[in-house]
Amino acid sequence: MRSGTASGPERTRWPVAAGAGGVLAGLALCTVLVALPGTGGRGTELSAWPSGVALAAACLLLGLGSLEPMRARPSRAVIAVTAGVWASSSLIAAWLQLAERAGTGPFRLSSAALGPGLASGLGPLVCVAGALAVLAWTVRPFAPEIAVAAVAALGIVAVSTAGHAAAGAWAPLLVGVHALAAAWWAGTLAALALSVRGRRGWAESLPAYSRYALLAAALVVATGLPAAIGELGLSDRWIVTGYGRVVLAKIAALAVLAALGAAHRRTWVPAAARHAVPEQTSLRRAVVETALLSTVLGLAAGLAATAP
Repeated sequence: MRSGTASGPERTRWPVAAGAGGVLAGLALCTVLVALPGTGGRGTELSAWPSGVALAAACLLLGLGSLEPMRARPSRAVIAVTAGVWASSSLIAAWLQLAERAGTGPFRLSSAALGPGLASGLGPLVCVAGALAVLAWTVRPFAPEIAVAAVAALGIVAVSTAGHAAAGAWAPLLVGVHALAAAWWAGTLAALALSVRGRRGWAESLPAYSRYALLAAALVVATGLPAAIGELGLSDRWIVTGYGRVVLAKIAALAVLAALGAAHRRTWVPAAARHAVPEQTSLRRAVVETALLSTVLGLAAGLAATAP
């Protein structure tokens, strides 16, 4: 990207490419780690791929609906397109999950398998309903923008707490908070990259985001580690299983993000607050961090579809 002022197409292209590319890279890395010899797992299910796209769309909607405290306004068209992606990818994920539960191919799914499958896999259907509600909102807004964030948050919690990692008394709470904090952290930064204009915009929005992001990152760590230990225990399963290796990859990526975030808080954030950073530079840094955060989201989506 060139220095100076970001054009409209460029502003949209780079954050979208970073988010989509990061999610796909995370899913691909998850697939490779699970397929390594000696992992002993069943592998990552095919439904992980549309589930990852749906998760990324829900995270972006959560961020777009959360911009008001950061003095930014989202585009209604961006919200509509994102909701459409969320609905379609959630439908595909639901279809593939039904086939996986029935133990058959997606084109051989019988009507007899629909009832039990729907009863055990309502998460994606909640997302479809939520996406349709958001689409209706874009046509005729019937609530403040925060309602978009609330609907996206509901879908994220419904999906994240339905898997094996949320089994147990406290696990659903830990996993739900972990998923929401990570979704807000990634989705809001991507939303800022799509919505903020000019040096003044970044000077107003970035310091506020940085304060909230610090809390989100702390929640991700504070809830993610206990949930992982509850699933894997203190054993060699962290190394010898594909599931454990993906968790370690997530931890490594989060460590890189923590270091990058600390560097940004020392340099980018104060300079942007003084109007000393060109818009294009802020956009470029947001895009890089969005790509890394999206990779973690892709790992998380793959992890949810991987047997421990």
